[in-house]
Amino acid sequence: MQPKPAFSGDAQTWQFEPLDTWFFRESRPLESVGGAQLTSQFPPPVRTLVGAIRTTIGDALGVNWQDYQSQPDHPLRAQMGSPTELAPLRIEGPYLMQNGQRLYPAPLVVMGKSEGTGMTRLAPSETPVRCDLGRVHLPKAAERVKPLDECWLTAQGLVAVLEGKVPSEDQMCKAKSMVHAEPRLGIALDGHARRPLNGLLYQTRHLRLKEGVSVGLTVRGLDLAEKSGQLGPKGVARLGGEGRLAAWSRHTEQKLPQVSLKQDAKRLMLTLLTPARFSQGWLPDGFEQKQKTCNGEDVTGWCGKLADRSVTLVCAVTGKPLRQGGWDMATHQPRDLYGLVPAGSCYFFELDSAEDAQAIAKACHGGQLGHDQAWGYGQVAVGVW
Repeated sequence: MQPKPAFSGDAQTWQFEPLDTWFFRESRPLESVGGAQLTSQFPPPVRTLVGAIRTTIGDALGVNWQDYQSQPDHPLRAQMGSPTELAPLRIEGPYLMQNGQRLYPAPLVVMGKSEGTGMTRLAPSETPVRCDLGRVHLPKAAERVKPLDECWLTAQGLVAVLEGKVPSEDQMCKAKSMVHAEPRLGIALDGHARRPLNGLLYQTRHLRLKEGVSVGLTVRGLDLAEKSGQLGPKGVARLGGEGRLAAWSRHTEQKLPQVSLKQDAKRLMLTLLTPARFSQGWLPDGFEQKQKTCNGEDVTGWCGKLADRSVTLVCAVTGKPLRQGGWDMATHQPRDLYGLVPAGSCYFFELDSAEDAQAIAKACHGGQLGHDQAWGYGQVAVGVW
C-alpha cells in the first residue's frame, strides 16, 4: 500500500496523460497558414495547462462559471485567482515526464560531434572575436559540432551538464522517440446547413505521445481548495485545441536535483529550464553592455547583478525565439503575442570571487528570471563552465 501524498500546504505535481491525440496550436491563425500545415507547440504553453487545472478546481467546487466571470469578488478567486491574476497559485513548468520521472530540456551548450559519435559542449572562447556586438568571447567547441535534435535529459544527465561534463547516451531522451506527429486534414462546416464550405480546407499536426510519456506541472498555493476536501487525486479533463481528453493525477513534488560547486569555482552557467520573457530580448533584465580592457584591447561584456552580487555576462547560447499568445476564454479574444527565450538557453557568467559563486548558486538554483514568474517562466538551474 502506497502512503497518501501530503498535498495540503505543499507543492504538488499535476501529471497529464493523453487519452487521445493532442493539439496545441502554434501562434498563427488558421487564416494565415494558406496551404501550409498548422503545427503544435510542445510541451504545451503553461496557460493551457493552468486553464485545465482551474477548470478542474471550479468543477470540483461546483462553481457557476458565469458568476465567477462577472463577479470581481467571487469567493473562488481567493482559491485560484482571476482570469488576469494567478495568485494565490504559483506554477513551475511545464515539463515532460517519462514513466513518472521529470525530464529537463537539454542545455543548448551540449552538441553532437560532426565526425564519429558522442557529444561535446560549447564554452566561451579564450580569444575574443570581433562581431556586430564588438569584441566578444563567442561560444566555441574544441572540434566540429552539430546541434542535437530536440532532446531532454534525465535528472542525472542535467547534473552532469551542470557539473561541466557531457551527459551519456542513456541520460538523453530524444523528442522523436517520445512524441509522434500525426497530420490531419479538415474542412470548415456550415453548422446550419450541415455541409462543407468551399475553399476552407486546413491541415493540422496533432501529437500522439508514446506510452509512459506525459506532461507535468508543479502547482503551489492550493491550500484553500485542498481544505474543501472536494478536489480528488485524479480525473479527466479536456486539454488544448479541439478539447482532446487527458487523464490528470496529483503527486508529491519532484524537486530539482542539486549540484555541488567546487569551492574555488568563479565561473557559473545558468540554464533556462522553462522559457523566459525579458524586456531586452535575449538579455536578462538589469544587465547593460560594458567595455572592458584586456591586453590593451576593448572586450564587450554585459554587467549586472544576481542575488545582489555583481557579475559579468560573457556570452550566451540561445535558441530560436519562441512565440506564445493564446486565447483569452474570459474576454473571447486573442492574448498578446510575446517572444520568449526558449528553454535550454545558457548564459555564461564570470564573478569576482568564489564566495559570490557559492552565494549565487544557493540563491538562484531553481529560481526565476524575467517577467511572469508566477506562471513558471524563466526558471534556471545553476552549474559551472
